[in-house]
Amino acid sequence: MSKKIGYIDESGDKSIHYEKGGVTTFFIVSAVIINENSVNKVRNEFIQIAKKHTQAPEIKSNAKAFRNIEKRLKLLKDLSSLDFRIYSIIVDKRKVFENSGLQFRDSFFKYVNGLLDSELYNYFPYLELIADEHGSEKFMTGFIKYVEENHNQTELFRGPEFKFDNSINEPLIQLADFVAGSIAKCYEPDKIHPRSHEIIEALDKKILHLREWPELPPKLFKKINNEDEKFNKELVDFIFFRINEFIEANQKTTDSEIKNQLICLHYLIYKFKKDPYSYSYSDEIIDRINIRKINITKRIFRKNIIGKLRDNKILITSSQSGYKIPCCKGDIIRFYNNYSTKIIPMIETIGKTDTIVKSVTLGNINLLESNEYKTLNELIKVKACR
Repeated sequence: MSKKIGYIDESGDKSIHYEKGGVTTFFIVSAVIINENSVNKVRNEFIQIAKKHTQAPEIKSNAKAFRNIEKRLKLLKDLSSLDFRIYSIIVDKRKVFENSGLQFRDSFFKYVNGLLDSELYNYFPYLELIADEHGSEKFMTGFIKYVEENHNQTELFRGPEFKFDNSINEPLIQLADFVAGSIAKCYEPDKIHPRSHEIIEALDKKILHLREWPELPPKLFKKINNEDEKFNKELVDFIFFRINEFIEANQKTTDSEIKNQLICLHYLIYKFKKDPYSYSYSDEIIDRINIRKINITKRIFRKNIIGKLRDNKILITSSQSGYKIPCCKGDIIRFYNNYSTKIIPMIETIGKTDTIVKSVTLGNINLLESNEYKTLNELIKVKACR
């Protein structure tokens, strides 16, 4: 498996006292992931893009120039041409400290470290992380310590690697800073702009995973009226409750198949939050899973990923447009229609085949009368009576 380099940065402060003035409500950790053999090319291209957008010695998300949403979006659109992926954990401090037992700062960050370790390395088992030696070091030091003590090593002499550098010497740390700061403008209450959703649009093809924690209720980037008949909050709340149960139960899994299911699920969650009415084609989801270099087929995807998630009572609907987490009655109707257009003709075909076989063999072959095909025979009779 090819080695990946991750440039990591955080946005927001580490204080748990979010109610105080000047303290952020969210804590966000973002990693920009690049193939090792592409790092030099991406770095050089980033430097050229940066020169186009600022005369400053480095790109900083909190720079005055990029408070202008139009300038930020133009830079993000140019950056989206680079060959990298984004993994982020977004922690809402309000939900953590109001509704959970994580009452203290150390417990809070230990849990964040656990999320980052278990999920980031699901995608990239052999990952070298590089962080800014200024600002990020305290967080990264805690993360490194956590990984050293808790990480599930898959190979004796090959595991996670860590380095510190400064953003002037390593421009790709600037890229991580700008990505993390831009994502924060989609979450932090005093930074949200009416056009913040365009930030996600600009980064969409680069996003592997935006992991919100806690996940309930899901934060939608697209404004939805809760009274809208096209959005059933009761249905959505139940689905996400079940999704969270599954994620929490399997967070530390070493089972490769379940890891694939989690990656699929996280991507469908992200797409739901981006637009709860949109579908994702199987190729789009498989592309995310195959980052792990396992090359699953569509048949395996349907059977071992979508099928088994459904077996775990996680509602995933499908249509000719792809897969999605349902949000309304219409999604369920389309799902039923999609299957009925396949199942009913199959039942009719078997019924016609059975009639021909019985006629040709003078009833000597009459499979539908056996117990093995009892349910199928009943379905054929019901269909014939309609």
